[in-house]
Amino acid sequence: MIQTIISIGKRIVQSVTRLWRRIPLRVQGKTLVILPLLAITISAVLALFGNHQRANIQDDIQRHFQMVRNLNEVVISMVNAETGMRGYLLTRRNEFLAPYATASQKIPSAMSDLRALAEAEPSYAPRLNKLLLLNQIQLLIDRQMADLTWQQQYVTASNTFRIFTRGMTFDTEVYNHLAYGKRTMDEIRANLNAMQSEEQQLLTARVQEINAIRQRDYLAIILALFIGLGTRLIARYLFNKGKVIGSGLKE
Repeated sequence: MIQTIISIGKRIVQSVTRLWRRIPLRVQGKTLVILPLLAITISAVLALFGNHQRANIQDDIQRHFQMVRNLNEVVISMVNAETGMRGYLLTRRNEFLAPYATASQKIPSAMSDLRALAEAEPSYAPRLNKLLLLNQIQLLIDRQMADLTWQQQYVTASNTFRIFTRGMTFDTEVYNHLAYGKRTMDEIRANLNAMQSEEQQLLTARVQEINAIRQRDYLAIILALFIGLGTRLIARYLFNKGKVIGSGLKE
């Protein structure tokens, strides 16, 4: 089996050698000079293109990280707003409204940043999906914040909230709004979790792209090295066979 492979290899080399000898020496010389230069040029172009691609992908990765941070900020702000309002409902003390007031100021900015990051997504389908999810989240947040505002105004304007020595009783309407707020908050969390999951998938895909580009660049460098060494070996082989390229070029 090995001898058969060696025999086939020798026949291929002999055929290529015969074909090569039919080519004028001047063309041979130019070919042996151009091939390594061409390989180096292609390798350099691929490296530059790969660096440009990696820079764009790294920008995308930073955008994904920023998107996740902003999503977490929205979650925390909504939880703080809900917790602060519940503290106010229980105590009717204004200092418990501080988290709600802070969240009211932070959420619009965080949602605006999320929308800008989503619009910067280069791929059409993920960009469209992000914007649709953000629209749904914005709608739910508006409902939740409006309901929290109603709870504050309702409790402040009326004396329907009462604290007894044993246990607490809530006005039925306030209780209904609390239940509605919980359902809304659950929907907000579900949508935010969906966006975070999508960001994780996109981040994984971006990392895989960078690894693929790096492998391609390494392969281009290796091929350029092999071509350069190969042409030198061919030139030496021809020299040993009496095909001195230099003399041909002088002619």
